[in-house]
Amino acid sequence: MAGTAPGTKDRPDSLQVCALSDKGSVRSNNEDYFGFYLPDDNVLNQLGSLFAVSDGVGGNSAGEVASAEAVNVLLQEYYFGDLSKKIPDRLKSAFGNAALHVYDLGMTHRSTHNMKCTLSTLLLTKNRFFITHVGDSKIMLLRDGDMIQLTKDHSLVGKMMRLGLISPEEASVHPNKNILLKSVGEGPLLVPDFYSGYTKQGDLFCLITDGILEHARPEELKSFLLERGYTEKELAELVAELNKRGGYDNMTILTVKINEIPQ
Repeated sequence: MAGTAPGTKDRPDSLQVCALSDKGSVRSNNEDYFGFYLPDDNVLNQLGSLFAVSDGVGGNSAGEVASAEAVNVLLQEYYFGDLSKKIPDRLKSAFGNAALHVYDLGMTHRSTHNMKCTLSTLLLTKNRFFITHVGDSKIMLLRDGDMIQLTKDHSLVGKMMRLGLISPEEASVHPNKNILLKSVGEGPLLVPDFYSGYTKQGDLFCLITDGILEHARPEELKSFLLERGYTEKELAELVAELNKRGGYDNMTILTVKINEIPQ
């Protein structure tokens, strides 16, 4: 499933997936995009389930095209491309092909000139997770009451925070907080960050674009998910609350709850 509309899909006794994307209260269009695919058992056992969020880079043309193309090409390449059967290599190659596709479109069509986007992907296969990531969208993991960010922001303020130059509070109001240091579409060859780990029953993965944390601290997001839930209805309530606080940016949230570890 891919799109900017709400989405919910369950794989019985395994995964519960909910997603919502909203343009916010200020912007006229939505440059965010999400997509996921829950294959049948045969493909699932071989390749797992893949989830992605993308955010068109503000200030560049056709951000909504870049984000949609990145997610859709990624899913198509991963499941149907002539790629390595080794999961990490296959995921990295699919990501690279999607990034090259976005770059090529940005170079060859006037209407999409210089378009760029973020792209964060989560692959779940058996008891493992694999992540590829470029930009400042985020993949969070809520486990045993603690929420941690699994990805690194490729942004100016993200780098400044890692160097200890500014605090998270200062980063949230920094005048250059939207400047990206790395994005899909910036060049023909793009090496994403890659992370992997093991999953636990009860894990909740949360893929978000940066608009979600424009008006909510990570601790608030954690409390909301723990206390209110993460069905389509609750995600809509979360987005509605953030719109009341200003809704200055597009907002996308995709949650994946692991109800059972596949054998």
